[in-house]
Amino acid sequence: MIEISELEINRIVIHRVHKKTDSDEFGFAEYSENLFTFGALELETLKSRIGTAFSKAKRFFKLEIAKSDDNSFYGYSRSIKNADNDRFLDLSKSISDLLAMSHNKKTIPAGLLLILDGFLHRKHFVLVIKAELQEAFTIKEFNNQKLIELVNDLFLSPAKDFYKIGFIIEDTNNLTPPNDIYSCYMYDDNFSSGKRDLAEYFYNEFLGFQTNRNDKLVTKRFKDDLFQFIETNVASFEDKRGLKNALNTLYRENTTGIINPQEFAETHFPENLLRLFGSEVGSNYPTSFTKDLTLVERSLTRGQIKLVDDLKIEGPLDAIDNVSISSGQNFDFERLRMQIENGEIRQVITIKTE
Repeated sequence: MIEISELEINRIVIHRVHKKTDSDEFGFAEYSENLFTFGALELETLKSRIGTAFSKAKRFFKLEIAKSDDNSFYGYSRSIKNADNDRFLDLSKSISDLLAMSHNKKTIPAGLLLILDGFLHRKHFVLVIKAELQEAFTIKEFNNQKLIELVNDLFLSPAKDFYKIGFIIEDTNNLTPPNDIYSCYMYDDNFSSGKRDLAEYFYNEFLGFQTNRNDKLVTKRFKDDLFQFIETNVASFEDKRGLKNALNTLYRENTTGIINPQEFAETHFPENLLRLFGSEVGSNYPTSFTKDLTLVERSLTRGQIKLVDDLKIEGPLDAIDNVSISSGQNFDFERLRMQIENGEIRQVITIKTE
């Protein structure tokens, strides 16, 4: 756990990043030319807000550095460590340009980008925060007091949440370079268990991080991908339910803490499905991974049955297991009548389709 209370913040600068327009390939950055100064109380509030964000396990993730060239976020962060204030400002502008270039879709909102550096237990770090901004404005049009009020509202108000945070810090790990000497993290306030991944434009295109080795995300993705594979390629309703329950059972009861996707497939799929699994799902999970149920824990106690189109039945697994689906073709209506009369079936639902 990162001890936010021990953060020593050295310098802060705030730039504005605009969204992409129809005529441009991506957004553009509007720079501040001076360091930003928080008061002592505001600085402690900022640290507290960062700490609150980092404590949210379902939105805070340890990632790995994928882009490590000199012109990457990692490269600029390393250069910031021994930079004087003028050089820090120049490097911060380059970082804001990276974010602007990641704004390659009009749906990505503009915002303020706060960039700060400092030390945690003598280890240098760089932290960036993007706060989305609805109203249009130009930084240079704001006098210092108005900018302070805006920053207080976006970054310090308890009614506001951070949207995205990137954090990179010197750290020794038994990983391949450059992850052997740095650790990196991301907080995404807009992430939920219903989403497949964090905001790719931010973690990948801007920060140059990768998510494919984060156990929380991989555990969730494999479950989602396998459920979709089963739904698409298994015909029988009972077979679908049995395979999904088998994965839920593996997630709940596996005591080794290690999930082997290929082993699961070989155990449960016939040869034709096994080959298809390898090309459509297994290729994305070539190795075992450590189980982390943070993002899927609730779904392991609930089930879902897809009916037609977007119509679904969802509820506790125990209740869902008592639901059966039969098609109208070759249906034994006399047997159904007897099951209703003797109480074996409590309710029948019919779906009319065009």
